[in-house]
Amino acid sequence: AAQAKRGKSVILLISTSRDGKKSRIVPMLDTAVVVPRGDAHYVVTEFGAVNLFGKSLQERAMAMISIAHPDFRNELFYEAKKIGLLSDTRTLKESIKYGVYPFQLEESINIHGEEITIRPAKPVDERRIQEHFYTLEKKDVVSRFFHEKSSFVRDEAEGVSQIDYIKDLTIVAVVGEIGFGRVVGIGEYLLNPENNIAEVAFSISKEFQGKGLGKILLKKLFMAARENGIAGLVAYTSPGNKGMINLFNTLPFKTKTFFDGDMLSLTCRFDDVEA
Repeated sequence: AAQAKRGKSVILLISTSRDGKKSRIVPMLDTAVVVPRGDAHYVVTEFGAVNLFGKSLQERAMAMISIAHPDFRNELFYEAKKIGLLSDTRTLKESIKYGVYPFQLEESINIHGEEITIRPAKPVDERRIQEHFYTLEKKDVVSRFFHEKSSFVRDEAEGVSQIDYIKDLTIVAVVGEIGFGRVVGIGEYLLNPENNIAEVAFSISKEFQGKGLGKILLKKLFMAARENGIAGLVAYTSPGNKGMINLFNTLPFKTKTFFDGDMLSLTCRFDDVEA
């Protein structure tokens, strides 16, 4: 396939041996297989698909670990660190250990002639999420992070991309080819286990603001949260952020509004439907 015009090499494999006792994804191979490792574009297992082409060794390692069977991710991670594929600063969060990618949340949409893929974030999205934050205008950065920022370190993007898809979930809107796409929108929730309410936050690139993308991301989040047994959502914003207030009020539930200092708190419960 790679020798065809615009062809891409694709490796399909089951993540474990037939008896489930060995990982088919390993830190190092003694010899190349059918497709030379340097020529591999896409690798697909039952736990996801990743594009390795043009990625650094560290990015490739994290990508492969993310589509390995959850039972072997911890071992693969530490083996990759041991042989120098991953830096010592890397940590293996619960999301990478146990998270199973929810394919049912994927959707392709068209907004004003632009094809957009809506899907849950993956560990390999770390760099493009970081790049998305850098493209935001100052007012959008303040709306998202509640203060001005001029730099976005890897740990911040890592927190958005390394999720367990249940207690914390990030949905990204991506334009472009798989593996090389550009993030133009992010919606995320993070569960507060004390009250079983998840906090939501959004960021949309300027060229896609006002086109309904935020509403699509919010709908995905609330449907996933309800499916995962979460009781409701809360958003914190400034009283002047009419876009966020109007977006939250599109949900089919009664919204309770409170002032928390100089911030506005918007809360809804999934069992309190708007009449």
